Amino acid sequence: MKLKNIDLDEVFTSPLVLWLISIAIAITMWIYVTGMDEAAYMTRKFTCPIEYRNVDTQAILRGRLSEADIEIRGPEEAIMRLDFNTVTAYVDARNLAPGKRYTANILVDLPSNINLVSCFPSQVVLDLVRQVTRLMTVETVLPQNIPEGQYIEGVEIIPKEVGIRGAEDDVAKVGAVRITPTIEELQAGREQLMPVKFAQSEPFDGTVAIEPAQVRFRGTLARGLPKKRVPVNVRLTGKLDADYEVRSIVTDPSEIQIEGNAEDLAKVEAIDTEVIDISLLDSDQVIVAPLRQPEVEGISLGSAASVRVSIQLGETRAEKMIANVPVELRGMEGGQYVCSPAAVSVYVEGRPSLIEAFDAGKVGLKAFADMSNIFMTPVTLPVRTEIASDDIYRITRTDPVNITVNSLQAQ
Repeated sequence: MKLKNIDLDEVFTSPLVLWLISIAIAITMWIYVTGMDEAAYMTRKFTCPIEYRNVDTQAILRGRLSEADIEIRGPEEAIMRLDFNTVTAYVDARNLAPGKRYTANILVDLPSNINLVSCFPSQVVLDLVRQVTRLMTVETVLPQNIPEGQYIEGVEIIPKEVGIRGAEDDVAKVGAVRITPTIEELQAGREQLMPVKFAQSEPFDGTVAIEPAQVRFRGTLARGLPKKRVPVNVRLTGKLDADYEVRSIVTDPSEIQIEGNAEDLAKVEAIDTEVIDISLLDSDQVIVAPLRQPEVEGISLGSAASVRVSIQLGETRAEKMIANVPVELRGMEGGQYVCSPAAVSVYVEGRPSLIEAFDAGKVGLKAFADMSNIFMTPVTLPVRTEIASDDIYRITRTDPVNITVNSLQAQ
């Protein structure tokens, strides 16, 4: 076919025209497919809680961000069927040490056919602080409206101590932990669970926990004067012989019950015995010691008039250095030998009175080296000692501990 001298068959069958036609078809199909693909995809925005993983067990996060805004994109069918509770936003705190601040990325776990468009914020600041636990004794704060002529007795708290757990600087702000029973609870007279509260010097920056948060409390109101148990303090005078010392003092009973007004009782921390003179003691003794009336007026000792005091003594020890003790050579099989050094210092231990009058010659103190089975010199040998009165004295060491022995023929 020809049109005004143009052969259309040649035009449409030329390589250039065929290439242009192919490009046009490809572009048309791409536009068509892309349009269909865009129509089959959708986006969705939602809020997702943030997990903090691999946080050091000895640390806590202060001021943590709890949520992030997530935008995702995927096939419409997959988005519609997606359980958004399965989408996880998390921060990995692995190998991050407490006591510092870090900037970390927020990571998002999604199904394989769904893509993350955005996460806001994309990063968080991790303020890791050291976590500590401090044990504190639980105090009892009594109500102010206790009827006149009554007092609380039989107070029991289980456990007596609780743990305060939180950031190190927050835990330091806790001054006391206490329970505050009411007058009605005291009048009930039965065991009860009571919450433990703390007194703090200033507000906490984070969360501080009490473990356990409750304790078992028992206490009842009784008629009469308030009572209090206080330890017995033994008063000693005099000086023991230099050979003895007081090893232990035990009183029976170790505590006594006193009574009086609450204000007066608070002033008494212990009850003293009358003075016991120990200057003549040279063995263990059991003494009945009268109790002294406290200086605070209005305090009664009740029926307690005296206590048994067991005083246990022990021997004191002293050490003395004996210088220039000659070293003997024993067990030689012929030959003449010399040792270096020829004398050593010997340290002897015993009772102070005996050590003060120690005489090396009278007690048979000797230093020696054993040459048995020694065939070659020079040789280094340990210094040995002996003493006749080994039941009274004890040799603790020599200086030096070794000597060198040489044959005179070899010199």
